[in-house]
Amino acid sequence: MSRPIPPAYKTRSWPAYSEALKRRGSLTIWFDPAMTRKAAPTGKRDRRPDYSDAAFQTCLTMKVLFGMALRQTTGFVETLLRLVGLEWTVPDFSTLSRRQKTLAVTIPYRGSHGPLNLLIDSTGIKAEGEGEWNARKHGGTKRRLWRKIHIGVDEQTLEIRAIEITGSNVGDAPMLPELLDQISADVEICSVTADRAYDTRRCHDAVADRGADAVIPPRKNAKPWNPSTASAIARSAPPC
Repeated sequence: MSRPIPPAYKTRSWPAYSEALKRRGSLTIWFDPAMTRKAAPTGKRDRRPDYSDAAFQTCLTMKVLFGMALRQTTGFVETLLRLVGLEWTVPDFSTLSRRQKTLAVTIPYRGSHGPLNLLIDSTGIKAEGEGEWNARKHGGTKRRLWRKIHIGVDEQTLEIRAIEITGSNVGDAPMLPELLDQISADVEICSVTADRAYDTRRCHDAVADRGADAVIPPRKNAKPWNPSTASAIARSAPPC
């Protein structure tokens, strides 16, 4: 069987091609004047925080996007606010350093039409150590560090709806309830699809508590469960 010939593209308009290359480097940063930048009351007697999670997430997004340190991030955001004419204060670098450890990140999404069909899986990313080729060729170094990403994706829009990052020693199944907790309770979930690693009572109970159908194949050594439990009913329920 002959190898297919890749298609060849020919530039017909060099000015249009040059403008397209310039647009790749264009940058647009938009600040919503209606953004809630002040923290909501906590109902406690302690001092209320000055800034909301959205304000911290905005600053830390700039930090990660441009690879800046915390002090440079503060100056960068202050400059952007002056350019757009907003007289907002910016958290200092020490406040950013403290809050980034416990910040609850809000994942933006457009939303799908109708109930949510959630796809859940996990994968590993290398955080430290030699590459795969070097490890196979020379044995690699003993210091190899991995992180595990647990992710929930909208089946219709392919947008991320829930995400957790753990160590490599954390299994897949224990993280499914936490992923579901990240989705607002007013969002209707139709089904949760995952592989057989999530075929546990706790996972099926979490899916049943959200009123969704669990599309999870049984394990190879699976046995029938007590049919009176919610996890068994969710295990045998047909998908919507």
